[in-house]
Amino acid sequence: MPYVPPLKQDAAPEKSQPILKAVEEKFGQALNLFSTLAHQPDVLGGTTQINDGIQNDLPDVLREFAYYKASTVNDCKYCSHYHKGAAKKAGATPTQLSAIDDFADSDAFTDEEKAVLSYAEELTKTANVSPDTVARLKLYLDDTQLVTLAATVALANFTNRVNHGLDIELP
Repeated sequence: MPYVPPLKQDAAPEKSQPILKAVEEKFGQALNLFSTLAHQPDVLGGTTQINDGIQNDLPDVLREFAYYKASTVNDCKYCSHYHKGAAKKAGATPTQLSAIDDFADSDAFTDEEKAVLSYAEELTKTANVSPDTVARLKLYLDDTQLVTLAATVALANFTNRVNHGLDIELP
């Protein structure tokens, strides 16, 4: 049982209501993460702004690999559920999704995908990234894309911790 119940749009604070409506329109359903954050409208708004911002610059599959990898490292079942589906929709294969934990030794990923996954794993596990990891990544990504990747992994870690800290459940 969640520690804080998700709010229905009409029961949310007035400032949260249009944000929840936009989330529902974007994703086709209410999501418990956002419905729970609705208790605090500014946090909800900031989270959705970052989520919207990371939709730019990176190919969708790379963004979703990074988010999914961070979520699997953190054992966040909520985010893993949604971002595994988003990765599949973005073009990830079933073989890639099942090999995400052992990506470094898998032939299912390109060198670029492995660089993104290494970055996501390292940043999530240590809250730091080695210069070698960044140098490998910069063979494929420009500075804007690297900022977007860092923000993606940071958002994944944020939402993973919110989900765990509030025991948010899948619907």
